[in-house]
Formats: sequence, C-alpha cells, structure tokens
Amino acid sequence: MSTACRGCGPWLLLVLGLVPLGCSRPPTTFDDASPPFVFRALNLKQQNERGQPTWELTSPEARYDIMRRVAQARSPQGVIYVAGKPLYRLQAASGTVINDGEVILLEGGIRVERHGQQPVLITARRARWIPSQKLLRIDRAPVARDGLHRLTAQRARFLFDRDRLELEGAPQLERWGQPSDPFNIKQRGKPEVVALPQRLTWQPGDGALEAEGPLRITRVPPGRPPRALPQTLTAASLKGNTREQRYQLQAPVQIRDPLDKFDFDAQNLQLDGAAQTLSSDQAFSGHWKDWTVGGKSLVIDARQTTATIPLDCRLQRSGESLGARLCRWNWKDETLFAEGDVDYQRTAQKQRTRAGQLSGRLGPGGELNLATPGGRVISAFQVPQRQRPLPPAPPRPRPEPLRL
Repeated sequence: MSTACRGCGPWLLLVLGLVPLGCSRPPTTFDDASPPFVFRALNLKQQNERGQPTWELTSPEARYDIMRRVAQARSPQGVIYVAGKPLYRLQAASGTVINDGEVILLEGGIRVERHGQQPVLITARRARWIPSQKLLRIDRAPVARDGLHRLTAQRARFLFDRDRLELEGAPQLERWGQPSDPFNIKQRGKPEVVALPQRLTWQPGDGALEAEGPLRITRVPPGRPPRALPQTLTAASLKGNTREQRYQLQAPVQIRDPLDKFDFDAQNLQLDGAAQTLSSDQAFSGHWKDWTVGGKSLVIDARQTTATIPLDCRLQRSGESLGARLCRWNWKDETLFAEGDVDYQRTAQKQRTRAGQLSGRLGPGGELNLATPGGRVISAFQVPQRQRPLPPAPPRPRPEPLRL
C-alpha cells in the first residue's frame, strides 16, 4: 500500500490493524492514563516538493502514545533516498519515533548499508536520526567499513544529503592490504593504523578523505612477528582518497623504523597504499644505521624494502662520505647502489674514488665495501712514505793517550 502526501504536509503515518491495549474497541476520549496503541505495522514516509521520496521508516510492530506523539517501534527499517533513488538502507533493534518522525532514536544493532560498486557498512549501538536535517548523529561505537578500510571514533555525524561521514573523538583509520567484503565483520591480518586526535571526514561515495592532525600511522611490515616494533609515521594532517588509495601527508613528516634502524625527516609526502610507496620531491634528511643521509627527493618502497634518493644523494659518517646523483639502498640485505658522478671519499689513507656507478654492502663495522659493476673508476690514495733508517754513524777515533 502506498500513499502520496501532497499539499497536506510531508508526514504520512500508515496504520494497519489498530488494536488498543486492554480494550476491545478504541476509546472516544483520551487522558494521561490512556493506554498506548499497538500497531501491526507502521510506515512513515517523507517526500520533497517534487513528490520524490526522501526517506521512509517501517516497523512490523509499534506502540503509539497519542498524547505524547511517541511511537516505540520494534526492528525498524529505513531507506534514505537521493534524487528519488534509494541510496542507504538502515535498521536497528528498536526505535523511538518522536513527534511523528521529527526525531527518531535508534538503539541496538544499528546498520546503515550503502550498496553498489563500492559497498559501505556503518554500524553503531545508538544513534539519533533527524530527517528534516538529513542527519544521523551517532554517539556510541560508530564503525564504518568499505572492504579495505575500517574507521572508528567515539562519535560521528552522517550527513545523508552530502554523503559525508564526520568522525570525532580519537578517530582511527585502519587499512588492510587486501580488500574484503565490508559486510563481513571479520578481517584477516594486521592492518596499518592511522590514529588521529581530532577529526576525520570521509565521503563513502567518492572516497574523499580529510584528517586533521597531528596524526600517527603504525605499520608492522610483512614477515615481522605481530608484536614486533612497528614502523611509525607522523604528519601534521592527511588528505586523500580511499578508493584510489592515494594520500598527501602534510609537513612536518617523520618516519621511524627502530628495527631496521632508519629514520627520515621530510616535508610533504605522497602515500600510495596500493603500491605501498612513500615519495617526496622536496629536500629531506635522515639516518640509516650510523650514516647521515640527505637529498632533494625520496622514494620508499615497502614491498621492495628499498629507499631511493633520485636527486643529489649524500651519505656521510665518521671517516667516510659518498655523493652521487642517485642512490638506492635495501635496508633488508644492506646493499647500496650509487649512480651518476659518484664521489666516494675515505679519510683513512685519504682515499677518493670517482665512477659512473658503484655498488656495495655495509661491512660488520658499518663501513661501505664498494665495487664497480663496470666502467671506468678513478681512485687516488695517499700512502704515507716509510722513513728510511739513517746509516750508522762512523766510529769516533779513540783519543790517543797523553805521552809525557
């Protein structure tokens, strides 16, 4: 049964099988002691000025208090429309409809589902739906999932007309390496975690995401024990897209890995979640083992366990230095490759080596053991000359005895 409500206000209440509690026929007068009515079905709808549906709420059973205009609904289900088409479906264990739909309180097992090519599930334990504002306020345990990400916070606001979820109160974004069904609550593996002290805004439809910082990302690389010390990244803020899995991290950005012993201080960074890379086209500085590292750009590849300085690479430690146009090192096997006007200097013996390419590995003491994979190498050494021993002095003539 469907009924339009044009010219008579936006609200429509359909009641089927009206049965008052405690009597066999409806009373003609009501007072504060009048019992509520039990409805076999409840259906609330709203339409816009063009007659398009904007939302609806149904329940298989509801108790209605006419004097207070409050209905207690069992297992309510709702539909949110955008441009006359259903976009979100919601359900809860129970609901309280105030003023015939002015405010709807939802409690227990709340689910808001967005179907389509990019399905999204939002769950909560308690929420307040204000249809006139196209707003769902969640004040207890909001969680949003899209199959690859899980977003949580202490509270949230969902603006249906803008398709925007605002998470507040210690919001957190978790990311898994492989997508899964968002309607399957269980996730496998250990995710990357982005912890935020302020607010996170997400648009489930197009994936746009903005987060106010400072933020902290923790990650346990594959192959490490689950309780191993994680890699950490801190930044001032984050902006990106969960669908594209691309994010911009605003300066200052710091990267720390206590297990592989490297750290970087950089400006703005780009994070590609699908490729698992971090990149920056601005100057940075850092440390690798006991080496000081610097350059004008940086690319970190988590899958290949490599860090590349594509422009103006500089490495230095006590007694050694290396400069090149490009450097690439692998923090897993501790190998290094340098290319383009390579200039390696070692204080000991005043060694200086120039080449087009050099490759090597860290030695047990942290020193570089380099070799050339081919091409011309020019090396200069200054070896201190050994001092020749002086010839023995000729024997002095013994003085003759004095004769009288």
